[in-house]
Amino acid sequence: MNQILTESLFYIDLLYGISFLLMSFVIFEGTRKASSIMFVPTFYILGGFGLVHGITELIDWVSFILKTSGAGEFKVLIILSQSCLITSFVLLLQFGINILTYKSEKKGIYRSLPALLFIAYIAYIFISETSHVRTAGLIARRGFGFSGALLSGLAFFSLAKSMKARGNPRLTNGLVVTGIGFVCYAVFGGLVVEPILGLPIQLFRAVCAFTIAVYSFAILEILKVSK
Repeated sequence: MNQILTESLFYIDLLYGISFLLMSFVIFEGTRKASSIMFVPTFYILGGFGLVHGITELIDWVSFILKTSGAGEFKVLIILSQSCLITSFVLLLQFGINILTYKSEKKGIYRSLPALLFIAYIAYIFISETSHVRTAGLIARRGFGFSGALLSGLAFFSLAKSMKARGNPRLTNGLVVTGIGFVCYAVFGGLVVEPILGLPIQLFRAVCAFTIAVYSFAILEILKVSK
């Protein structure tokens, strides 16, 4: 146990998972108390992403503990982790598209894209005979994860712009920082999988997740003022 406590990933993975769970809690509480229902269904989706992705990282945290302690890897945990990972990224993509298209007359068509892409993804996995679940997870990370986080970042920038006229700099700044957190997560969580300058990539992802969690409190204001 002492060896595990000296490993940086023990703390990084824990922070990573808890940050997204915190974001999820904040959003679900906000939607429950919302005075405006305009964005409530869409933010439920973001809350779902935070919940499922937070669980993903805590599963990886448990797997890290077991592996470091000498118990080895458990296939069931790997399958569960990657399944949650794929699901969470599809939800994130859905959230980003929903926010960016909420004023569009063709939003129904655009909002069906994540489901259609997921069907195409499953078909590709079977056709390409991708047998390793981690390979399937990596494909989803670079596809759904990158695009979902990038579009979510742009969605928060769009919300910040639309809320600017309300004269609440704390709200707009919070939305901008949340957007930056998601854009950075698109890079570190969607594209890069190797260490950077000798530092584990999980560290950069955890910083993004923590930033998003802290500034996700701005979402509470959106659910109060959006019309």
